[in-house]
Amino acid sequence: MSGAKSMAAALSASLPAPVRAKTPQPVQQSNEAKVPQRMEGVLDVEAERDIESVKLNSLVFLKMMKHSTDNLPPPPSASFQQDRNAPPPTALSSHPDATGILLGLDLDGVMEVEDCFALPAGETSLGANSYSSRLVAHLRSVQTPDSAVGIYLSTHNGGFATRAAIDLLISIERITKRGRAVLVIHDQSAAPAGDLSVRAYRLSEGAWEAAKTAKWDTAVLSENKITAANMLSPLPVTISTPSLLNALLATLTAPASTSSSSSVLGEPRSPFPPTFSALTNPLPASLPSYLSDTLDALTLHSHEANNVAYLVRQIGREKAKHEQTIKDREEENLRRRKQGLSELPPVGEMRGGIKDPNRLELLCLQGQVDGLAKGMSAEAGKGLVRCYL
Repeated sequence: MSGAKSMAAALSASLPAPVRAKTPQPVQQSNEAKVPQRMEGVLDVEAERDIESVKLNSLVFLKMMKHSTDNLPPPPSASFQQDRNAPPPTALSSHPDATGILLGLDLDGVMEVEDCFALPAGETSLGANSYSSRLVAHLRSVQTPDSAVGIYLSTHNGGFATRAAIDLLISIERITKRGRAVLVIHDQSAAPAGDLSVRAYRLSEGAWEAAKTAKWDTAVLSENKITAANMLSPLPVTISTPSLLNALLATLTAPASTSSSSSVLGEPRSPFPPTFSALTNPLPASLPSYLSDTLDALTLHSHEANNVAYLVRQIGREKAKHEQTIKDREEENLRRRKQGLSELPPVGEMRGGIKDPNRLELLCLQGQVDGLAKGMSAEAGKGLVRCYL
């Protein structure tokens, strides 16, 4: 019996020790998106480099042109002007402007715009339940560019950015928190004459500081030295086309390889024959439109300037009234102290405080007057040159 026990003990000692299964440790996933190593030198994740230029995809530009030529609904009746009375009706204020969101990515100081989508009339923010937020969520689900990098605006006759466009641009700036949103303005009135007018802007440093505080009063404008001329900083813009489209255009414009014996005298060698429409004087058709829009912009600017002046005078009257009330209360308390009576409570601050009127709409109207005047000057110079050709 003891021999059997010793044999079992020897066998158990010769067997290998059981291996215990190790409990797998949970892998800690970082919430921060990792940038591929090949893109570390190109992608500016920390937003340390400013945007130096804008690269616009040709498909995006075609979408902008189509949106600007669609039958757009009239702009909303709500006005940004600070007055109880509506501004005077003008053809400029009733003209619908096409607005949309630009999607893309900033690479090594170049804002590359790869896609865009149109916005319904009247939308000036990117709230949680807005049309643009829902559409961006759908774009993200199908793995397409979904990063909002700016907006586009279609104007006419060299118009400036509107108050709605500036509010939408600031809304995108606050969402991205990078200070890099761009504004692309397309002048659709230059297309019939065969000209291409595409400009790109971004908020200047002073305008971005004012947008952070959400104040556009006199103190903020003076502190940041903001005017209609420097509120937006211009950026160079280029329109890129895919390689296949470039190859197609090169094929269309290449001369046909035909023998000299079969060639016919006077046969065009290019599918695009020359045109002389560029020599037509545009002044009879375009100059009245420029003059009408400039006068409308001056009317709206004068109306808003009167509104701001009225509010400033009203604030001055309320401030003087409040200061007189404080002075009367101090005199009353002095008289009561001499009589041995209890003092009255001091007068507090004005209810709601003293708020200087918002001047963002006035700045946009000033820029609009300046842009229309410059556009009219350029159009008149073009017509004068063509008169002597």
